[in-house]
Amino acid sequence: MSSDEESVKKLEKIIKQKKGKLGIDDWITCMQSFGIPADKISEIVKAPIPNNLYYEIAMKQERTAKKQETILYQTSHLPETDNIYYKDHTIMEFDATIVDVFKNVLQKNLPNLLILDRSAIYPTSGGQQHDTGVIKIAGCVGEYKIVDAVKVGKCVLHTLDRPLEGYVEMFKGKKVHVTIDADRRRQLQAHHTGTHIVFASCRKVLGPHVW
Repeated sequence: MSSDEESVKKLEKIIKQKKGKLGIDDWITCMQSFGIPADKISEIVKAPIPNNLYYEIAMKQERTAKKQETILYQTSHLPETDNIYYKDHTIMEFDATIVDVFKNVLQKNLPNLLILDRSAIYPTSGGQQHDTGVIKIAGCVGEYKIVDAVKVGKCVLHTLDRPLEGYVEMFKGKKVHVTIDADRRRQLQAHHTGTHIVFASCRKVLGPHVW
């Protein structure tokens, strides 16, 4: 029996145990442990791929990362960023409100870290690099570039190419308009998808231990 056949047997066993209804953890197990692509699982179980599947995979990878990053910023007192990327990855422009401004401890405490109430900027996670873009702040002349984005706790920190001018407190509550670099987004998505294809090929040839 080939490794693919063995993997399908394991999937069929889970389907029988769960009476034909797979939970999100079952999908992830079948993909990561058995090496079965999502579209193949969908075909066998006769159910559509869950909309939040890849989001949950990315979050699980973050939670199970072996090396814990040093926490430089405290965001527990702030509301969670509404990450609209996971709802619609085709959004390349959006409006939002500044929730807070942090001083960048890695850049001599310059005030260039923005937390927005909502964001379509994809932060570095799940093996994919962050988006970049341009942000216009209401009442400010010119525009800033978003050069980095990371998730800290439940919030996304957007790094600007230069510090904000004026008192930090005056920026809280201001409206912003963000335009994402669409070419970079598409390139990153293509690279990320390509990586999965290579991994899937390796698993098919070398076995389900490859991930």
